[in-house]
Amino acid sequence: MTLLKQTILRIARRTGASALCGMLTSGHLRILGYHGLWVTPGYQFGDCSFMAPEQFDARMAHLKGSGLDVLGLDDAIDRLADGTLSRPSVVITIDDGWVSTLTHMLPILERYRLPATLYATTWYSGSGLPVANMAVRYLKEASGRDIDVRALVAEIDGLPVDARLHRLRALGRTLGIDEAWLETRQFEIMSPAELRHAHDRGLDVQLHTHRHILVADEVDRLAAEVAENRAVLGAALDAKALTHFCYPCGSFHPAAPAILEACNIRSATLVEQGLNAPGSDPLMLRRLLDGRSIGEAEFDAYLTGLLHFLRLGRSASARVAALPGLASRRRRGLTHQPDRSATATYPRSLS
Repeated sequence: MTLLKQTILRIARRTGASALCGMLTSGHLRILGYHGLWVTPGYQFGDCSFMAPEQFDARMAHLKGSGLDVLGLDDAIDRLADGTLSRPSVVITIDDGWVSTLTHMLPILERYRLPATLYATTWYSGSGLPVANMAVRYLKEASGRDIDVRALVAEIDGLPVDARLHRLRALGRTLGIDEAWLETRQFEIMSPAELRHAHDRGLDVQLHTHRHILVADEVDRLAAEVAENRAVLGAALDAKALTHFCYPCGSFHPAAPAILEACNIRSATLVEQGLNAPGSDPLMLRRLLDGRSIGEAEFDAYLTGLLHFLRLGRSASARVAALPGLASRRRRGLTHQPDRSATATYPRSLS
């Protein structure tokens, strides 16, 4: 976050502007997005992919004490559609289905009595295999070695399934990284039995495609991916209704909403930051993708609605800056450039 943005957020909290923003956006739905937690000793990998457990705990404590209504996704979508969100409300969503969601996130949610939705991808579910591209990226970063991640992942994914773990372990030994990440199941997706256990404990399990495809590149596969994902989850969860979806990596295609509607999907979430006003397209819902790099002030500003107005201000500034005659002034340094905060990165594919 830039120094200017930090200053604006501090001033807004001290002057009561944040409270005013909350009142003005009381009918807007907030959606928080998470992935897994980093539970392996040593090198801390990932930003939005794996948050530290203590940070997630602090987030949930903040949320519990915020005064916002924390709603289940199904209820929230109903209220957003009929315009009955009379006070600031938030939904907690978790992507992918990492084992740490069951072992570490769910106990925290239970302690604070907060509902949440898990968007579960299923190709790796029950395989006992780490997700290759994430494991290789971790081994590269933890070792500090310059290795070709893309080539190694392609090699591993091309091996017979029963040979992939052996290759990953060999790579870790070569790079001098111990196997703590294997012992903690850091990069494993929950098995069908674990998904059922999480569901039975109150976690709402929903759709995320079977192979974690990038919808922008493979929209022609979307309907089949939803059907396969739904079949695997339906069997694991005893035919639970599965009508909510998350675009893997936020990858979007203009044709996707119509395809999802034909698949009887009620809502779909992106990773684009923003609030969801009454009348928002339920198949293009915005979220705050939370992570290590998101400070407490920025997190709170999203919940209050302050970030919503900062975003509107940046958009208005960009439109003004694009007016005829301003380009030459900008080159002479006579206009301010809009704030462009760093965006999070996350894996392109799980399969």
